[in-house]
Amino acid sequence: MTAALFEIFEALAAPPADQSGTPMFAVRPVASYQSYFVGKDSQCKACLLVRTSDASGRAPPPIRLESLDAQFELGCRITDARGDTQDGRFTVARCRSAEPETIRYFLSVCHIIMRHMGDTPSRTALASAVQRLASIFQSIRRPPVRSLNGLFGELFLISKCRSPARALAAWRIDDSARFDFSTGDIRLEVKTCAGRLRQHTFSFDQCNPPPGTVAVLASLMIERVPRGLALSDLIAMIQDRIGDDENLLLKLHDVVASTLGTSLAISLDLPFDQRLAESSLRYFDLRTIPAMREQLPANVSDVRFASDLSGSEPLDATGLVDRDPLFWDLLPADIA
Repeated sequence: MTAALFEIFEALAAPPADQSGTPMFAVRPVASYQSYFVGKDSQCKACLLVRTSDASGRAPPPIRLESLDAQFELGCRITDARGDTQDGRFTVARCRSAEPETIRYFLSVCHIIMRHMGDTPSRTALASAVQRLASIFQSIRRPPVRSLNGLFGELFLISKCRSPARALAAWRIDDSARFDFSTGDIRLEVKTCAGRLRQHTFSFDQCNPPPGTVAVLASLMIERVPRGLALSDLIAMIQDRIGDDENLLLKLHDVVASTLGTSLAISLDLPFDQRLAESSLRYFDLRTIPAMREQLPANVSDVRFASDLSGSEPLDATGLVDRDPLFWDLLPADIA
């Protein structure tokens, strides 16, 4: 459906600016929805126009960000495929970027919001959804907080595991989490390396996990190739497997946007070698890999170090499930 929304947008011809100052949009309806329209304004910007089912109370204030703006119950004029025009009041969310990948991302999140709200959204529900959209797009104007390679590894693991919904629920619980995935007593960290040496950087806390937890490293090798598996492919695969859980899908986009920040548009379509990632995936016990184990001196914290796992014995997938049955959902189906 996201591809369909983007195709609708690309096929639209930008309307001329109205001399009266009335906002003009060329629009097409979204299949199976009556209240939503994909639009293009006179500046060729991508928009989602929504007609709400009620108009009680005061309209929320407009939102204006560098990459997105939104106006609630805006009086405007829309033109359909036949050239017919009509005046109406719509909530209009507009992507202010002209980058195709950012527009695709905007429409992808809009599609999730549409599914979440249904065809007769109330003003309150729509305002809340637009705020969520604005929060995601605010993130893409900030500097990246983690590497593209690391995010690829995490999304690759989510796309392959038996239950991507459980993996997403366990992913990045909060910004201060020591591990990428936490559920029950399981702590799972994903690391990637770009060369053929299985060496990763760890924090002291990751290699000295809390007592009673099963702390495991998922290690994989990655490499850029001219044609391969991109982040956008992984996101689409995960969305297809998650189905109708819009909260998890919005979390997926929220984490991706906050991780990549300003690099999102150029990162989504960078291809990686899928075969290498699949064949190199190994699991290791974080308590036994080469690491600093002694108690840190007083007033010393945030210690990080590189560890070469070339001589470390990987864990057997069946053994992981024996340690904690919850691993069953987090492991790829073809290795357990």
